[in-house]
Amino acid sequence: MEIAAVAVPILVQIAALALFFMGAGMFVVLLKGCFVLRRMARSTPRDYKEVLLKSPMVPAVSTIAIPRDASEESRQFTRRLLDLHFGRNEVVIVLDGPNETELETWIRELRLTASSRPVAEDLPMAPVRGVYESRDPIRVVVVDKESGGVADSWNAGVNAASSPVVGILEPENEFEPMVLLRLIQPMLESYEDTIAVCGVAPPPPAEGMAAQFGALESLRAWLTRCAAYSERNMLLPIPGCGVLVRRDAVIHAGGFTGGKLELFMRLHALALAAKKPYRIAFLPQPVSYRRVPDNFTDLRRMVMRDQREIAAAYHNRSFIAGPWGWQALRELYCARSVRPKLEMALYLLAVFGLVAGWVDVYLALLVLLSTVAMGMVLSMGAVVLREVVDPNSADPKRMAAMFFAAIPENFGYRQLRNLWLIAGFRGQAGRERKGSGKTAQGRPSEAAVSSQKK
Repeated sequence: MEIAAVAVPILVQIAALALFFMGAGMFVVLLKGCFVLRRMARSTPRDYKEVLLKSPMVPAVSTIAIPRDASEESRQFTRRLLDLHFGRNEVVIVLDGPNETELETWIRELRLTASSRPVAEDLPMAPVRGVYESRDPIRVVVVDKESGGVADSWNAGVNAASSPVVGILEPENEFEPMVLLRLIQPMLESYEDTIAVCGVAPPPPAEGMAAQFGALESLRAWLTRCAAYSERNMLLPIPGCGVLVRRDAVIHAGGFTGGKLELFMRLHALALAAKKPYRIAFLPQPVSYRRVPDNFTDLRRMVMRDQREIAAAYHNRSFIAGPWGWQALRELYCARSVRPKLEMALYLLAVFGLVAGWVDVYLALLVLLSTVAMGMVLSMGAVVLREVVDPNSADPKRMAAMFFAAIPENFGYRQLRNLWLIAGFRGQAGRERKGSGKTAQGRPSEAAVSSQKK
């Protein structure tokens, strides 16, 4: 007991100080993201979307859609893609193992007819059962294939695409009709060096506590993983972003092994291994953003999906990106895996120490300062920095609502979110262990792996 009485306060102090410095480092990254966005705002080129809409020099884009089913929501999403303003936009819809009823629904919805159009085999994918095109004057291609998963479906979409640029927009995103015209502009500035463009902005304000927490989550990620990372040309996509990527770059990378995060890691790694100038451009404009959650169930789903994608990329980092994998995910791993575990362990130690009389009130206040108070500083700071980036769009009501939402966010939700993050990371690790030793669909090609090793 005497050893515990001495050890527990020391452990609490060490953990509290570690979390405090981790929070301080996160605040520095937020500041860096703000400075990057300020510089980008001053150097933003003119908007040429009207000219690009009519120019034959603009490369064609194949926008890939992977609907989960044939529901009204999925069909509406594909209609939104067909309505995008772009000179040459082809929509490639990949149906991952649909049943007869779902296939008939899509045939009726888009007035499809069987097509003899070939599907390339540049990337691994499940067998294709049929290809369809619309009888209407719209550029849409529907690929019906055996079930193979999300990554396999992305690969099938890239194989079926006939354009040199591939667009990736997801059903959970809100995006404007001009999204492709805006995303293509950074690519046209230096087409040979620019292998991808990522465009995203924080979501607009919404009512409800869950929506406010989701907006704060997106805002912090926007300032760090997008803005701050882009300064080092290490941009990693966040939920809600719209993406354009060169088709040849995706094929050279061996295609999709998971989500967009894994693809971007591999694009970075192969470009660095080749030792050639390259750029993954960041467009910090509201061309696309993640729809804010309506309730805490949606919020949990949003957090867990992002966490599982990060965990999958971390566990496969050496395979995906070689020695660069740890460098790319080091900060994310500390923020999304180490910090939640350390924080929850600190809470348990502090409570146990208080009950046993080993932790005094001042040490308990240090715990709150390094966790709850630091969390409020980060969230409130992100809100203020967002207004600093674009003072012309300042909305006092929106700013006040999100600013004060940081208080309940860190009293209760923060601790719940820690449990979600821990569960998401451990759950993905369990799935990786179960799947070890099996050949997964969508793994990079041997040529891509050997290219990275060289």
